[in-house]
Amino acid sequence: MGNSCIICHMQTIEGLDKIEKCPNGHIVHFECLKEWLIHSLNCPLCNDKYSPHVISKFDAYLSTKEREKEEAFKRQLEEKELKEIQKIGDKMVFLKFVKSIENLIELEKYEDALERLELYDQNQMKDYQGQTAVFLKGKINYIRGRYDMAIANLFKLVKKNFSYPKAFYYLGKSYKALGLDDKAKWAFERVPETKA
Repeated sequence: MGNSCIICHMQTIEGLDKIEKCPNGHIVHFECLKEWLIHSLNCPLCNDKYSPHVISKFDAYLSTKEREKEEAFKRQLEEKELKEIQKIGDKMVFLKFVKSIENLIELEKYEDALERLELYDQNQMKDYQGQTAVFLKGKINYIRGRYDMAIANLFKLVKKNFSYPKAFYYLGKSYKALGLDDKAKWAFERVPETKA
């Protein structure tokens, strides 16, 4: 029986196990050291660097592992870039959708606009698109004189996103139209001066 490997702590068997040593004589199994060198070129016990002669025995393996690591990193970058491109594409599609809703509002086709907005589930208010859809529903209901429905949508929105000035603006106008001056004042106070 020999000494134990300082990495796996298993006994080394002379003549059977292939072993290596650090400059201070700490023994490791060849296979254990092979995996260890991926992370560090220093002895795990004394922290002295393994000799170039020892390290050179693992050059091919370390080169392969480094290439694999670089390829994995490259794949991660490509996946991240693809996700970013997808996000940009989604935003562009949504902006076109919003523009089509705004065009319907200008043409006073409120029912058509509301119908299209139903495509966006109101439970999706956690993101910009869902919040924008709820805002547009509130705005359309204000414009067509359905102040109660405008308030319901807009109040739901400002509860989720308190920093949505346009929602407060139309909320204030809806309260005002219903003669609820105190609530209108409360809503208008949350609109920057340039919006009111």
